[in-house]
Amino acid sequence: MKKNAFFLGVIGCIATNAWAGSMADPLNVKFCPATTARVYPLDTIRGAQGVLLQNVALLNRSEKPVSIDAVEIALQTGGQPMDTRRFAPDTLAKIAKGGQAVQASGMMKLAAFQFCGTDLLGDAPLSDTATLAPGAALLIMHQPFAFQGARDTLAVSVYSGTTRVGYASIPLNASVAKTELIFPLTGAWWVASGPGFHTQHRWAIPEEFGLDLVKFDASGKTHRGDGTKFTDYYAYGAKILAPAAGKVILAITSESEDPKALRRPDETLEAFFTRLLDDQAARMARGLSGILGNGIVIDHGNGEFSLLAHMKPGSVKVAVGDTVAKGQIVGALGSSGNSTEPHLHYHVCDKPDPLLCAGIPLAFSNIDIPLADLPRPIQSGDMVVTR
Repeated sequence: MKKNAFFLGVIGCIATNAWAGSMADPLNVKFCPATTARVYPLDTIRGAQGVLLQNVALLNRSEKPVSIDAVEIALQTGGQPMDTRRFAPDTLAKIAKGGQAVQASGMMKLAAFQFCGTDLLGDAPLSDTATLAPGAALLIMHQPFAFQGARDTLAVSVYSGTTRVGYASIPLNASVAKTELIFPLTGAWWVASGPGFHTQHRWAIPEEFGLDLVKFDASGKTHRGDGTKFTDYYAYGAKILAPAAGKVILAITSESEDPKALRRPDETLEAFFTRLLDDQAARMARGLSGILGNGIVIDHGNGEFSLLAHMKPGSVKVAVGDTVAKGQIVGALGSSGNSTEPHLHYHVCDKPDPLLCAGIPLAFSNIDIPLADLPRPIQSGDMVVTR
């Protein structure tokens, strides 16, 4: 799940809310993910945090049209709003048109994991205006917030004129995975994509805190030669370790690697991504194996599940039902599935299906981040060295 991977991770949530407004409200406010929004540090020294509201849907459950004149999203502490974002009518009109266009394009079905399957919207049509017909909805996506200190709740209030017509809230969660993890590779690795807002993982629900791991040389290249062969890449074939003990509940072993997915030596980055769009859509249409390639899911027994994806063909060393020990070799790094060059994709999420889950922040017991000012969570772009 590298580079153009906005639609390539995982999702999976049940769209129920921690606290909803009165059933008398004409609008039902629903979140996806539904149970919590996860906080991740932006700057540990300065106490800066970040949270991303992936999706909030406003559904008209009344028998009359409802005109939405304002939506407020507030981060709260102890019930007091600390950070508030208010959408006025002109902004809501643009949001409505954008959401309706996404639904009309079929992308919500192709990338259903990003919208909690059918749990968020059901069969509700998205309105192209901020006036919702009975049964219609408006979808607000990808709202990032940065703040200092602590926040405990995210609340959404919807107004028609000065009357509140919808309300719901979910808790904010700043914890990391409960499972004690070791890094799934040994040596020095570059985090090409991590939990930062400037890389693609954070914007996809299943892989929001996942890692794409590669190696590069002193020149900044991830490969020797012209990079047209998988064996040119420094990361290719590296041993992959089980990050924690558990039971294998998914093993994909039949996927090949496609050298046409590699960037050509004379190809601009823009031309590369343009060429890959059709290929990416085809892989997504194939479902789990087309996206993940060869890989495994490990159930750690505490509601947390590790995904290790894009393994080298023929390298997966475990099968469904096997019990693995922490540090056991489970495969070799490759470039199968939706991969633009050899790398390991690793994330932990809260459901056994890696396309129907929500990501959980990671913490490893055996790494150093040499250029960090102090011990802190991994950020996109970090160099990580195992101990």
